Amino acid sequence: MIGDMEASPEPIEVKLFGPNTEVLEKLAEEVSPRIEKLEGAVDFKGLQRGNPEMVIQVDPVQAGRLGMGVDQVSEQVGAGLLGLTETELRSTDRTVGIRVRFPDSFRFNFERVRDFPILTPAHQFVPLSALAQVDELQGQTQLLREDQHLMVDLTARLENRDLGSAIRDVERVLAQVPFPPGTSYEIGGQYESQQQSFRDLLRVLALALAAVFIVLVIQFRAFAPALIIMSAAPLSLVGVFGALVLLPIHLHPFEMGTALNVSSFMGIILMVGLVVKNGIILFEYVHKLWEEQGLPLGEALVEAGKIRVRPILMTTLCTLFGLMPLALGFGAGAELQKPLALAVIGGLSVSTFITLLVMPVLYSLLEQRAPSRRGAGPSSSPVSGN
Repeated sequence: MIGDMEASPEPIEVKLFGPNTEVLEKLAEEVSPRIEKLEGAVDFKGLQRGNPEMVIQVDPVQAGRLGMGVDQVSEQVGAGLLGLTETELRSTDRTVGIRVRFPDSFRFNFERVRDFPILTPAHQFVPLSALAQVDELQGQTQLLREDQHLMVDLTARLENRDLGSAIRDVERVLAQVPFPPGTSYEIGGQYESQQQSFRDLLRVLALALAAVFIVLVIQFRAFAPALIIMSAAPLSLVGVFGALVLLPIHLHPFEMGTALNVSSFMGIILMVGLVVKNGIILFEYVHKLWEEQGLPLGEALVEAGKIRVRPILMTTLCTLFGLMPLALGFGAGAELQKPLALAVIGGLSVSTFITLLVMPVLYSLLEQRAPSRRGAGPSSSPVSGN
């Protein structure tokens, strides 16, 4: 099991919490068959019970009446059931110890162990049951603790099924189980790790958007172009999710869709910088034509679109073709980064049209509603009089 060797969490993990072992055992026995029957669940591991045990308690009074001590009785029982190495067999390069003990048919039979012959100092044999109490018990159930609470861990792996749908089935199954008072459950494993990773990446995305917005405000010395350029990022999510849903990632040609995982989320963060880059290329030239050369805003937007369409398309196509081998799965380990490449390709493809067609319209409408932002407009520029 690769997951066991790497100490990685299992895809499905249900943590049951309760006040005592008896309640947890009953709850685990009720939940385990339901999870084990889920579609795609394999290698299920439920409640780990202890092995059968045999406990022998020697009565010192009864042993003393026969002139024996507790240690003497224990030594004879241990020698018969566990065995003693009395001699060795010499091989060519080593010696192999020869252990002498009762046969397994005797050692593993509870009733026959009760009749184990004990040799007394008077050279008489008495059964072990006459000197000791022999009980057959079930070993203690393996229990874990988390946050100082008793816990039973139910785990399973997935085969030919995605994690999201499997977790939804697990939640549906758990909702049908009546939990006694004082008991609860949590879903851990890869799902818990994924949710924690998503929360961390959301914070990273928020910091990235804030940092990019500050840079844009400093670049253009105004909020309007910064807001317009930043608006392309959420609009480009249509392309991201469209690529993840429509483009195949599996080897089977009819298996469509890619999971939204950590890799694809990183692609979304990467896409923010690429989208902003295209907006800067366009609006930097718009401001040059509008403020420095005195063109009306509408003409500046049209002229900048004609001139900047070539560098925008060239940089976009270079990025797309550079990610294409990774999206197609060429090379060792490419499967892990396929979602990242697909997210960037889908988002950047849509954002290119948004940058060239939607953003100029939004900027024009925003400037028309706030004509006083630049005072008298382009004529206020010292260069516009020429």
